[in-house]
Amino acid sequence: MVTNHFTHSSVLALNAVLAESPDTLTTGSFADITPTIIVRGITNSQPFIADNCVLAAGKYLLTPSSEKSFEATKPLFDALASVIPPGGPVDTRRLALVVIRTVSRDNNELVRPHLQTLVPPVFASVRDMVIPVKLSAEAAFLALFNVVEEESEVFDKYMASPAGSALGAGPKRSMTEYFKRIALRLSSQARERKEAEGGAGGLGLSSDEVEDEREVWSVGKVDLGEGSFGDD
Repeated sequence: MVTNHFTHSSVLALNAVLAESPDTLTTGSFADITPTIIVRGITNSQPFIADNCVLAAGKYLLTPSSEKSFEATKPLFDALASVIPPGGPVDTRRLALVVIRTVSRDNNELVRPHLQTLVPPVFASVRDMVIPVKLSAEAAFLALFNVVEEESEVFDKYMASPAGSALGAGPKRSMTEYFKRIALRLSSQARERKEAEGGAGGLGLSSDEVEDEREVWSVGKVDLGEGSFGDD
């Protein structure tokens, strides 16, 4: 389960324990090694291993007992960012975007120190030719900047920061135009949709947010909450 020798069984077991008994891997003797193993798995050449370690990263980051310091989470966010750019396996890219969106929505303060790492690859995917990747990237972009709740406040601070300045004039202008022309419109639509749905399950979540959360917590495409198979 916690091993550098990845097999289909070991990554499924890793996800199962993180879903059902996370304290086993996030505290005590395994606390330091678990994120290291997950990071190595995310960059594995086998898509099945990489995909399931991306989901394991999501479970780890959403688990209350996991270490949340900048130093502890940086390798995980760096690894997730590394598999998002165009050219990589499509499902790995999409799952990484789903994880970033879900973690950002769950604990936006956790991701803010990592915006410099996460924003460029996410933004590079918002116009992707693969529609599921494009949609996931749009949702992740909104969540990173908490646009639905805070509109342009977080984005403006990011663009004024050293991380925003490091983008360069061209990318900075392109991102600003996208934010004003598309992101604010998407956030308005998301706000209206959430209000119309009344917050699925009484949690204040829209239906697509619920689907994302279920996918992150699933094990081998099985939703442990209901024991049903998820979408391929």
